[in-house]
Order: sequence, then structure tokens, then C-alpha cells
Amino acid sequence: MREITIEELAARISRKRAELGLSGTGDVQPNSGRRRTESKRNLLRNIARTAAECGEEPTFKANY
Repeated sequence: MREITIEELAARISRKRAELGLSGTGDVQPNSGRRRTESKRNLLRNIARTAAECGEEPTFKANY
């Protein structure tokens, strides 16, 4: 087994994250929303509208 440094491991992880299109601290890829049901789209719109009325951002970004 080959030993690697923590710096080498960090570099490998960074390269793999870039290959997968991941950025920032979250490891969840954004959902395109293409196959979302109309009821789910309406729910997400209502959440966004309610948050805006309260002067806040929704807790998550949604494509709808």
C-alpha cells in the first residue's frame, strides 16, 4: 500500500469534486427540476414567496 500525505489526499479530493461539478461546501448536486410534478413546483414557489414576504431567503435553492 502506498502512503500519501494529507495534502495529496486533499488535492485528489479537490480534483474529483471538480470532475463531478461540485463546488462550495455542499456535496449535493443541484436538481434541475425537469421531472418535478406541478404540485411540487407550486409548493416550492409558495415557500419562496413566503420567505420573500418575511424578508428572508428560502433555506434552499430550488429550480421550478
